[in-house]
Amino acid sequence: MFTLRLFTVCLTATLIFAASAIRADEPLRLFGRTMGTHYVVTVDSPAVAGDGAALHRRIEFRLAEINAQMSTWDRSSEITRFNDSQSTDWFDVSAEFVLVVAEAKRIFECTEGAFDPTLSPLIDLWGFGDDRIKAVPEASAIRAASKSVGMQHVELRSKPPALKKSLPGIQLNLSAIAKGYAVDAVAALLADQNITSFMVDIGGENRGGQPKANGNAWRAGIESPLNAPLPGQELPFSRIVELNEASVATSGDYRNFFEIDGSRYSHAIDPATGWPVKEPPAAVSVVHQSCMSADAWATAMMVLGSKQGLLLAREQNLSVLFQYVTDNGQIQEFATGLLAEPSAEPQAAPAKNAEEPTGSNTSSSSTSAPWFPFVAAAAVFIIAIAGMAIGTIIQNKHLKGSCGGLAAMPGSDGKSACELCTLPKDQCTNAEIREKMQSASENADSA
Repeated sequence: MFTLRLFTVCLTATLIFAASAIRADEPLRLFGRTMGTHYVVTVDSPAVAGDGAALHRRIEFRLAEINAQMSTWDRSSEITRFNDSQSTDWFDVSAEFVLVVAEAKRIFECTEGAFDPTLSPLIDLWGFGDDRIKAVPEASAIRAASKSVGMQHVELRSKPPALKKSLPGIQLNLSAIAKGYAVDAVAALLADQNITSFMVDIGGENRGGQPKANGNAWRAGIESPLNAPLPGQELPFSRIVELNEASVATSGDYRNFFEIDGSRYSHAIDPATGWPVKEPPAAVSVVHQSCMSADAWATAMMVLGSKQGLLLAREQNLSVLFQYVTDNGQIQEFATGLLAEPSAEPQAAPAKNAEEPTGSNTSSSSTSAPWFPFVAAAAVFIIAIAGMAIGTIIQNKHLKGSCGGLAAMPGSDGKSACELCTLPKDQCTNAEIREKMQSASENADSA
């Protein structure tokens, strides 16, 4: 009897310990809007104190700084003042503005002009800069607009930081690289605050930090151009990629195009012709250490297409995924680098309340190990689950699953796809999910 009581006391103590050890603070998620889109910063680091309000203010301030430099919608921004200037003298700008323009010009040169941030006259001519009724421009108008295009007409210097036009009418538009730079800037801000485990998402451009507290990698979804779940998937993603101190950016035409007389015109304009690219990829994704570079390369690859793009990607040691939609509604993929590895092949979305282990190496000798470690591991697992359940009951909390990097992808209402399905049904903001949850609850009550 004494032995049984001792065992019971020890088991209870173990369960309580397991509950306190497993029940960690949930990741901090900070939401907001910037650059005409949304941002989500997810932090899983003990360096964040309180509710993160101070960190949120720092992020907002940092993003406002970048907007004040590179937003063409801000009439007082550096880029607007540079565009409005007709002078061909040096124009003083901030150091980081020069840094972004320098990377834009580098990729412009690497792609022989396929990536060109001076396309504004052509973008406006084709109507992709506003909501007016679209029409195919006259060939003469395209030729005239093309005369005011060309990154070769922009010079830069770093000390003192300044830009210079050799053509007075040249216009810069950094929308295809500035979001990625902003992601990198927020990541640097977090690192300065000794926050190492995070996911930064600005308008779908993502950068992950070091693995989460539980050792799992941050994960991000590459959206399907069909914008609907593939067979066996719960979410409309073609792939789930792990981002260990890396970034992923995607460019696509499946949301930004128009059709006239049965012909489809993509927003991806070829600087060499002034016309939208014929039969462009539906989407291109790039994994790179720098989100700024990934952002720009994804746009460049839309113009180059898979044939030229894959050759250049291998030459530049880039990880690129091209997605095309075939006539029968299937996705055809071409990839290189990390995105061509088997681990990055299309896969089902992770099950709720479950995460895959990050380690992929297995030892052949493990299959011959004694049975005791497996029994012990199973016992520890059962104890851990029981401990977590006790802790949850004591605190009257709802269990919430972890979706990794997917949790950093909010819907139109600012809530992530994963968070929507883990809220109590009376708090869920998604009508469809709320209705399903309510129906499931009623069925359970009637059973």
